[in-house]
Amino acid sequence: MTDAPAASADTATAGSAPLNTVTWWELPVTDIERGKAFYSAVFGWTFSSFGGDDDFAGVIKDGALVGGLYRSQTPPEGDPGVRVYVNVADLEAALAAAQAAGGAVHTPRTEVGGDMGWWAELTDPDGRRLGLCTGAPGPS
Repeated sequence: MTDAPAASADTATAGSAPLNTVTWWELPVTDIERGKAFYSAVFGWTFSSFGGDDDFAGVIKDGALVGGLYRSQTPPEGDPGVRVYVNVADLEAALAAAQAAGGAVHTPRTEVGGDMGWWAELTDPDGRRLGLCTGAPGPS
């Protein structure tokens, strides 16, 4: 067994995921149960409840929570599609950087629940959304 390399600014983690990488995804479905049946059949995924939310199901692969299904209220042609989340060390700094670069804050810091951290969502200058996540508490 070899030792893992020392963490650097690019590999330091908030939780267990590398910083500044996509660490979460969610697929839109109009019917959670039908979506679970489909993705289970296609990929062998299993699912878990997620904070008692009937509009969301956590995707489990090889014992790890890797993503989710979310209930979409819009038809596929108007749906935002797959959501991805980039793990960042400082949520507020990332949101401020997005605003400074011509984007906007779509959803401010929001607790995931169950001691799983926080998330937020930004929009790029074209209005496309990108999620952010962190295990770091917000400013006091």
